[in-house]
Amino acid sequence: MRHALTCLLLVACTLALVGTARAADDASLYEGSTLVNSQNPGERATALPSALAQVLVKISGQRNAAQLARSQLGIASKIAQDFRYTAESVTINGAPIYRQKLTAHFQRDAVDALVASAGLPVWPSPRAPIVLWLVIDDGHGARMVGSAHVNAVKSLTDRAGERGLGVVLPAASPAENLAATLALAQPQAVVGPSAAYGSSVQLVGKLARTGSGWNAQWVLLDGGAELNRWSETNPDARLAMANAADTAVDALSRKHAHVIAGGPAGTFTIEIDGLRTGDDYVRAMGCLENIGIVRKIVLLGATDDRLRMQLELSTGIEGFRNVIATGQVLELETDGASPVFRLRP
Repeated sequence: MRHALTCLLLVACTLALVGTARAADDASLYEGSTLVNSQNPGERATALPSALAQVLVKISGQRNAAQLARSQLGIASKIAQDFRYTAESVTINGAPIYRQKLTAHFQRDAVDALVASAGLPVWPSPRAPIVLWLVIDDGHGARMVGSAHVNAVKSLTDRAGERGLGVVLPAASPAENLAATLALAQPQAVVGPSAAYGSSVQLVGKLARTGSGWNAQWVLLDGGAELNRWSETNPDARLAMANAADTAVDALSRKHAHVIAGGPAGTFTIEIDGLRTGDDYVRAMGCLENIGIVRKIVLLGATDDRLRMQLELSTGIEGFRNVIATGQVLELETDGASPVFRLRP
C-alpha cells in the first residue's frame, strides 16, 4: 500500500480529480436556473455562473450573495454536477411567449466551501416552508387564496423558491377562510390551523384593489411570534406578491442564517487516514480540490494508510473543519496542531 500511495503522490499534481458530492437534505437548494436562448455549449458555459449565483442566494438567504462572491462564480462550470433544459410558456401582454431554461445542480461540498470562503452566512436545511394565508379583494369581494388557486400567487411562490423557501397554500375550508379574514388583526388565528400543514412559519396578507393599483398588507410569523409587519402600494399585484416573498425571506434569513466561523488565513498541516486503495486517494484529494478555501495542497508524505500534507487556506483551520463537517467525504478524527481527518466509507 505504501508503494501505491508513493506512486500516487508523484502524479497527484497532474491528476484531474472530481470529488464525491454529498446528498443534500434539500437538493433544490443546490440547483439554480437561468433563461437561455439555445443549448449551445458556449452559451451554457456563460449561463452557469448565473445559475450558481442563484444557489448562493438560496444557501445564504442573502439577496446580494452573488455580488459578495462575484470573483468566485467563474468556477461554475467546474463544480456543476449535472444540468437539464426545460421549456416554459408565459403570457406577456396577452400573447404566449415560450422560453428555454437551464437548470444546473452543483456539488454540495464545493458550494459550501465557496459560501464559507466568501464569508456568507448559511441558512441550514431543512427549512420550514411558509404557510400563506392570503385574502384578495379585487373589488368583487374578498376571497381567500387556497391550494386550488396556486396560479394566482405564482409570482410569490416562484420568488420564494428562487430564495430557497417553499410555500404551502391551505385548502381554504370555511374555518380557514375565517382564520385568514381575522389574521391581519389577530395573527394568532392562523398559528393553530397551520400545524396541519407541517410548518411554524406563516405569511398573512391582504391584497386589495385601490384607485392607484393594489394595497398590500402583510404579517410574518415564526414560531408563533410576529417577526415582521409591513405594507405596500403597487400598481402590479404580481410584483406586490413577489416583493412580499423577498421581504419575508429577508426577515427569516436574518433570524436563521449564520456565518460559519473561519479564522485568519494561513498554511496548516493536516493528515488524512483510512486511505486503503487508489480510489480512496482519489476521493480524498477530489474533496480537497473542490473546497474553495483550499488555495494550495503540498503533499508531505505517506505512512501506511495515512497522508500528511500542508494546506494553504483562505480562512483558518477552524473554517476548514467547519466546511469538512458539511460534507460526507471526510470527518475529523482527532484535533490538535496537525488535525487528522478520516475518509468516510
